Amino acid sequence: MTQTTTKLVECMVRKHDCLTQLLALGARQRELIETGEMTQLLNVLAEKQRSIALLHECEQDLDPFRDDDPARRVWAGEAERLHCAGLQGRCERMFEEVLACEKHCEEALRRRRDETAKQLSAVHTGGAVHNAYTDTGPASASILDLSAEF
Repeated sequence: MTQTTTKLVECMVRKHDCLTQLLALGARQRELIETGEMTQLLNVLAEKQRSIALLHECEQDLDPFRDDDPARRVWAGEAERLHCAGLQGRCERMFEEVLACEKHCEEALRRRRDETAKQLSAVHTGGAVHNAYTDTGPASASILDLSAEF
């Protein structure tokens, strides 16, 4: 039975490591969004996707423990049980931080998109106005024919 709890602790350590990585990548993502470094942002997002996949694997590895009665688990010692409980608590808080960071980044990207759309619209409108004033059209359009045949 202690092998089972040892595996549980190992899974929790991996989950903690994944969440730590996701928090670091989220901070980097936020920085890149603010500075407009979209190429580097794509690299960070790809790395985040790998970390999310690892987190998903950790969650699958933890599935067998979800139905266990925690009071019936046999631990190698009280220190191991407390360590695992501490990891669980930290993981829950870190996951909430990851979600908050994602929300912030999503809002920041939306703002940046809207600003870019406004800038593009202004450039397009300015170009249309410029073309309207500089376009002389065909030469015959500026000649008025007053002759009439009876």
